[in-house]
This record gives sequence, C-alpha cells and structure tokens, in this order.
Amino acid sequence: MNYVKESINEALKTTGYKLEEMSSLESVFFRKKIRDTFTDGKDHWCLWESVAAFGGFSVCDSNPWKWLDEFLLLEEFYLFFEENKDPFIYIFPENQSFTRFQTEFPDYIFYITNENMDFLIYQNDSDYLHCAGTAEPWLRNKVKELSKTGWVDMEGKSYL
Repeated sequence: MNYVKESINEALKTTGYKLEEMSSLESVFFRKKIRDTFTDGKDHWCLWESVAAFGGFSVCDSNPWKWLDEFLLLEEFYLFFEENKDPFIYIFPENQSFTRFQTEFPDYIFYITNENMDFLIYQNDSDYLHCAGTAEPWLRNKVKELSKTGWVDMEGKSYL
C-alpha cells in the first residue's frame, strides 16, 4: 500500500490541485540525475543524508516549509519522496501554492527541484529544511531576515 500516494490524493481533493506524474521509467532516470547532481556519490540509506553530506544550508524549525512559496514563486517544480515510500516524481504545475498543499499533507520527507535541477530542497523527519544549489542563498537570507525579528531556530540559533 502506498500511503504517500493516498495522502497526495487526499490533499489534491481538499485543495482542488492537480499533479502530473512521471512514468516509472522517467522517475528512475530522474532520481539517477538527482543523485549524480546533488550527492557525494556515497550510498546512504536515504537521499537526504547524501545531499546533506554534499553541501548546502539547513535550518531546524517546526514548519519551515511554510516559507517555500517565497522561493518557488508559484512556478512549476518537481515533488518527490523517499523512493521506498513512493517511487514516482510529481510535477507540481505553476500557480499552485506548495504551502497550501503541504498544510493538507502529512509529514513525509519531501524533496523539491525544478526541471533544470539547479536547486534541491528537502525537509527531513527531524524538521530540518535543507537547501542546495540556487535555493541555498535564499534560505540563508530568509533566516537572517527572520533573526532580525528575534526568531531563533529550534536549536536556539540566530543567524545574524
């Protein structure tokens, strides 16, 4: 049973959104390209461990995914999950808010990139939002601006 797929379908019903799905073969090649682009080449039990070892910037907060619409700008992106949870890649069309979708979606580890794969964003099961590629400077600036208002992450860090 694919609980991720069921949860996606429920979120789609609630939001009225539509997602396209890559074929199984396209999803396999897409994941390979992600690993080639964003990992250290070592085999870890989950993708986020490989990406974290590769580089980027992370912040720990209870719901940092709420900030992502600021970066994604309602443009098309690709949403996917740990392969052993759901092997498919979902195409999230433009003009749909990821924040609204995620509000209706349980806390699964998720990954987001674009067609050019010039960034990779994930949130893991420990509430770390990690950004690599072109998303990294955006996250650094976001937490710096939040820190100016007194915000600190769940580890008590300020980013001033």
